[in-house]
Amino acid sequence: MDTRSIRQALSVSILLFVLSIALNFNAYARTMYLAPDGNDDVSAEQGATFRTLRGAIRHLWGGDTLIIKSGTYQGGVSIRRGCKPDNPLVIKAEGPYAVIRGSGNGRDAVTLNDCYNVILDGLVVTGASRAGILLSHSKFVTVRNCTSFSNGKWGIFTDHASDFLLEGNECYGSADEHGIYHSNSGDNFIIRNNILHHNYGCGIHVNGDPEYGGDGVISFGIIEGNICYRNGRPKGGAGINMTHVQDVIVRNNLLYHNYAGGITFYQDTGTFEQGSKRALITGNTVVYSPGEGRSGTLIMPTSEKVLLCNNIFVSGGQRGTIEVNSDYLKSIISDHNVFWGVGQESMVEIKGETISLSAWRSRTGNDIHSLVADPLFIDPSAGNFKLTGSSRAIDCGLETKQIKNILDGLGGFEWVISRLEQQPKVDLRGQKRQSGKGPDAGAYEIER
Repeated sequence: MDTRSIRQALSVSILLFVLSIALNFNAYARTMYLAPDGNDDVSAEQGATFRTLRGAIRHLWGGDTLIIKSGTYQGGVSIRRGCKPDNPLVIKAEGPYAVIRGSGNGRDAVTLNDCYNVILDGLVVTGASRAGILLSHSKFVTVRNCTSFSNGKWGIFTDHASDFLLEGNECYGSADEHGIYHSNSGDNFIIRNNILHHNYGCGIHVNGDPEYGGDGVISFGIIEGNICYRNGRPKGGAGINMTHVQDVIVRNNLLYHNYAGGITFYQDTGTFEQGSKRALITGNTVVYSPGEGRSGTLIMPTSEKVLLCNNIFVSGGQRGTIEVNSDYLKSIISDHNVFWGVGQESMVEIKGETISLSAWRSRTGNDIHSLVADPLFIDPSAGNFKLTGSSRAIDCGLETKQIKNILDGLGGFEWVISRLEQQPKVDLRGQKRQSGKGPDAGAYEIER
């Protein structure tokens, strides 16, 4: 056989070998279980039932699904798996009583480290020394429908993680800091439809952390449909706090009765290039209890290119509805919002000065079409911030086309505009936004 024939035969053999691995890999995908009466020494095959999470994890690979049955299991486990998009590793609770408790000899209850295409679904995690769930240097991870509560520092924490989805989770009772903390350089993220409450710090904190490597910026994110309440006592912090964040859409979030800030956009270290830029903050409802809270939104000095529109900001009466301290004031656009809770003479804070709404309009040209009106929520005492039929917030918002035109004028919003076009025009509940006279201000579109 000549050299060319040998090479061809070798190539065919390699190809057949690779195909056989791929076929065997797909055939090898299994559904296994975790249960208090399981056995870690059982053969790792279809239907196997393990007793400990640590014992099960060492047998899990891409394509496998681990179903966790009701019971309490020891935390402090680490998962490191790189899986293909069409063969993710799925770890899923069978019901609401599958509890991962504590962090063992470690700091975090469940750690995904250097993971790709892993899904956590429906777990209950509590009692960790630091984080309930940690995503570290991971990509294409989904954490959904999980409850992480009464952990030492964070409910869900990320460290240089990107391209992830946090959806439908509840995080509460974080003893030292935040419900969800997305930290360090990690781009392309979605934090959606989570409930964050009674955390010592922020409900959601997103921080690029220039001092910890990477480019020091978190870019290309969507924060939507989250409900944040009773966060920030006594440490302070915002319902949604963004530091060193660029190219972000913050929409359809409900923040109420938090003890400190509402939606903040700033930087605390690093270069100007690492500061917060290009944010669309739209369709949010921010409400404080009388005598509590700071401003509905805070734009700090080095932040630039922000559009605030279609929001409802209800002050607790101690501070203005919005606070804008940006050195780039011409790039901060605010309009078609609804303000309430404080007198018009104290409506806005700018550079440490409290000014009237008319002065704000005259000085900046902002909020010409914004309304000062009681939004007339259905039952705010019961946490129902949907609009009544007589609310002036109905139909007062900007259409998507108008928003895009403003962003085009500011420049640099290509990513935000492209995602805005792709996102469904819905409210916090997923109900379609009005496309006639205009969408309603706030997180809820009135039911028609």
